[in-house]
Amino acid sequence: MQTMSLNEMGPGREGAGTALDRLNITQRYLATEFADGYEDGVLPRRDLIERVARITGGIGTAASVLLALGIRPTTSSAQSTPPMYSMPGDATSPASVSPNDPAVVASDVIVPSGGVDVAAYLARPVGDGPFPAVMICHENAGTAEHFRDVARRFAKVGYVAIHLDLLSREGGTEAVPANQRAAALTAPGKAELFVDDFRAAMAMLRADPGVRGDAIGMTGYCFGGSVTWNVACREPGLRAAVPFYGPPGFPEELGEIRASCLGVYGDSDARVNASIPVVEKALRSSGVAHDLRVYAGAGHAFFNDTRPQVYAEEASMQAWRDTLEWFSKHLA
Repeated sequence: MQTMSLNEMGPGREGAGTALDRLNITQRYLATEFADGYEDGVLPRRDLIERVARITGGIGTAASVLLALGIRPTTSSAQSTPPMYSMPGDATSPASVSPNDPAVVASDVIVPSGGVDVAAYLARPVGDGPFPAVMICHENAGTAEHFRDVARRFAKVGYVAIHLDLLSREGGTEAVPANQRAAALTAPGKAELFVDDFRAAMAMLRADPGVRGDAIGMTGYCFGGSVTWNVACREPGLRAAVPFYGPPGFPEELGEIRASCLGVYGDSDARVNASIPVVEKALRSSGVAHDLRVYAGAGHAFFNDTRPQVYAEEASMQAWRDTLEWFSKHLA
């Protein structure tokens, strides 16, 4: 797979209009993602307005942001389509691993972090180890069975894997209405708290005799890709990172990264791919091992096999193989 330049990607929406300029990078990213979902016919207009209003602070700001994105108050056939994230389907990936797989031991655990009990899912291979470990961060809709499946996939091939529910401070993903989750995850100060949560998870993993404490990596998807970049920026003990289609939340700190980074992008995901040149420049300057790969025939969220409207099996399976190869090399 080749890495494309920003010019090759074509014009994105980032920075369009002063309303967008006033948002932080994560808010802009989510607003454009919701707008894309609306235009693709998978997010009703009412849900679009509600979600953008929640992450921007009000209906008036949301209207200005949507106008800057080229969305005007007209009717659309998208109004009758189901919400984008409300009904994930069953796993369809050939890499999926059953909760009852005899080669995997999995359980719900708690990660203490700054006085908060962060709910998590821990999957490990059968055997004593010690094994390398991978931390996993979910998309902007919170945790789901898909991410527990991803943890089991890693365990199946020899990693201890832990997936955190970053809505634990709000009572957990299931306690938060679907149209409020993105706003809860992007509230002021949350980005820093989530770095602390994954640092706490790292400390827990290092205390586990079945884990190689010097061989911990991280991956995340969509919003979780951004969190993965953020943890890599601020945690020098992270050995390897594989963020999927997420812009960095702390772009000015990319030069602090010490982890070996594999960035995963879909070729039609222009708004996220606009961050590639900034990431490439920073990682090249810092001298860390890195590879930013753009997968053909894939858009945003292409790895999630429970969302048939975005899943791209060929690209997903190649990205999975590349992820395993990256961790095998850099967590050895």
